[in-house]
Amino acid sequence: MKKIVKIIGGLSGVGGLIYLVAEWQQKCIDRWKEQAEKNRAMFILMDQWVNIRQRGRNLEEYFLKNEYHRIAVYGMGVLGKRLIRELDNSKIQVAYGIDRNRDMVYTDLEVVTTEDELKKVDAVVVTVVKDFDAIREALSKKMECQVIAIEDILGEF
Repeated sequence: MKKIVKIIGGLSGVGGLIYLVAEWQQKCIDRWKEQAEKNRAMFILMDQWVNIRQRGRNLEEYFLKNEYHRIAVYGMGVLGKRLIRELDNSKIQVAYGIDRNRDMVYTDLEVVTTEDELKKVDAVVVTVVKDFDAIREALSKKMECQVIAIEDILGEF
C-alpha cells in the first residue's frame, strides 16, 4: 500500500510539474502572438508610409492642411522616431515626446511621461499601435488639443 501511495504521489508531483511547464509555455506563446500582431500592424503602417513617400508626398502635408504647426509625439519607439525624423527640416515643430518608459528613450528631444506637465501643442500624434482609445482618454484629461493616431494620418493619403 505504501508503495502505491508513493507512486501516486510521485505521479501527481510530475503531473503538477507538467501542468506548470505547460502553463508557462502557454504564457510564452501568448506573448509571442501579441508581439507578432504588433509587428504585423507596424509593418502595415510602414508599408503605407513608404507608399506615400514613393508617391512624392510626405506627412508634413497633413499637419499643414490641418493647421497643426506644433505637435508632441506619443510613443518614442520605431514609429515615433521615424515621424520625428520625417518632420526634421519641415514647417512642423515637434515640441517634445511622450513615453511611459522615458528613461529608456535616447534622443535629443525632451521626453516626458503623462504624469509630467504637458506643454501646449496643436496636436499629439500617437505612434503606438495598441490601446489608442485609452491613451487618447488619458491625454484628453490633461490637454486641450487633438489626439491623433498615426494610422489615421497615414489613412488620409
